[in-house]
Amino acid sequence: MIRKIALILCLIGTLGSCTKDFETINVNPNAPSSVPLDYLLAQSTLFITGEGGDPGYRSWRTNFIYAAMMMQHMSSVEVGFYRGTVYTFQGDLSAAWFERAYPNSIKNLVNLIELSKADAKQVNILSMARILRVIEIGVLTDVYGDVPYSEAGYAALTGTFSPKYDAQKDIYADMLKELEEAGNALSASAYIPATADLVFGGDINKWKRAANSLMLRFAMRMQKVDAAAAQTWAKKAADRGLMTSIDDSFGVKFANTGAGNNANPNSWNMFPGGRGIVTADNIQWGKTYIDAMKARKDPRLGVVSALKSGDKTPDKQIGLPIGTDATMLAALAAPLNSRANYSRPAPNMYNLGNTQFVMTYTESELLKAEAIERGWVTGTAKTAYDNGVKAGIKQINSYGGTLTDADAETYLAANPYPTTGTLDAKMDAIHTEFWMSTGSLLQHIEAWANWRRTGYPKLTPVNYPGNETNGQIPRRLRYSQGEYGVNPNIDAAVARQGADLFTTRVWWDKQ
Repeated sequence: MIRKIALILCLIGTLGSCTKDFETINVNPNAPSSVPLDYLLAQSTLFITGEGGDPGYRSWRTNFIYAAMMMQHMSSVEVGFYRGTVYTFQGDLSAAWFERAYPNSIKNLVNLIELSKADAKQVNILSMARILRVIEIGVLTDVYGDVPYSEAGYAALTGTFSPKYDAQKDIYADMLKELEEAGNALSASAYIPATADLVFGGDINKWKRAANSLMLRFAMRMQKVDAAAAQTWAKKAADRGLMTSIDDSFGVKFANTGAGNNANPNSWNMFPGGRGIVTADNIQWGKTYIDAMKARKDPRLGVVSALKSGDKTPDKQIGLPIGTDATMLAALAAPLNSRANYSRPAPNMYNLGNTQFVMTYTESELLKAEAIERGWVTGTAKTAYDNGVKAGIKQINSYGGTLTDADAETYLAANPYPTTGTLDAKMDAIHTEFWMSTGSLLQHIEAWANWRRTGYPKLTPVNYPGNETNGQIPRRLRYSQGEYGVNPNIDAAVARQGADLFTTRVWWDKQ
């Protein structure tokens, strides 16, 4: 017994003598206790594209299953899953962006913002993070309406595990303020995270112009609900300096190293080694979009579309009818009774290294044309329209196209700006081009938001049996059903905004 006690005391003494150097001895030099801010910036940038967790999960559900289908860029006969084509609800599909954004991109961006605030030398990382957060929150609020914002992502920092839902009006006001302040703070004389900047490679002036063009996007979104504020912010954006060329387009660049965060999420969903939704005939280009491309003699058709055989001949492309299920398709005459015979995104459209665009110079110029027509911004609307249209043609070269200036001029000549037309005719021209461009670059969520504000192009809804909207294109997606059990603040949001339905309009979406 005495020997055992002596042994225990000896061990205690030995352990005690070791613990005074425990922290030093047990530091793993290959596992830093604090992650470099450059790394966090790069990771957060990748996350805003729809990544986080299962590769491409939320871009698949929100961008393809709902937005692409509702905007009739694409179509699918698998109406029990690709529900956007017939306006029906499935909880995990509708809530995907909400459920993945908060624990991934929002949490990481809030963490990055708070860490970079503590070091004045990191003003550029701080400013970039603030802009990225606006981009992510912008998608969330445009898709769902009122969402957690001011308290979102702060659980680990403040213990707020049930953040309040901010009114979209307040979210917009703060996003515009954030863009202005972050743009002002960007500095060419401070540390520039060139390698970690997966958008502009450290070009501060491009970041400034991108922030201003995003400001214009959100300003124009308020056109129907608060014209005075929309005009103020649109003018401010233009005065500060908008994107000036295709090179200013805001796009996240990927390393093309396979799955996870290194591959373009849209591409991963379509890629045969990923989800393979294109090669499995899950989605095709929609008849509405293909017919529009043919009618407008759009040279992008030969870049974006192919038959299953690989044939990209424009005249041979056929869009899948909108709102058609497998039974309805099978009743058509051959060869239109098989989805294998319809056009789908060409392989170059799902290269894993493709840039994923958030906002393009095309969008910036088209919105500028509208702002000029409304008398909010100085300039010539036709010039802005022409710039936007030609840039939209050339931008597709980012996805494997080889279109030339001559191709762009020919397309513009076939689709000119109606300088002597009515305001409605001008808005139709501007926003139909917006729809054409966003469709070709797989920016379906943004196309849906712009369509809800403007009503252009004029799309014919479907009225499939059992749809949730009485045959109208949805105005929003429904919240995560899991929120009702964990966050009581959702009840106040529903009471303020309206019933949690596809047909409830968000704040800026007025008739």
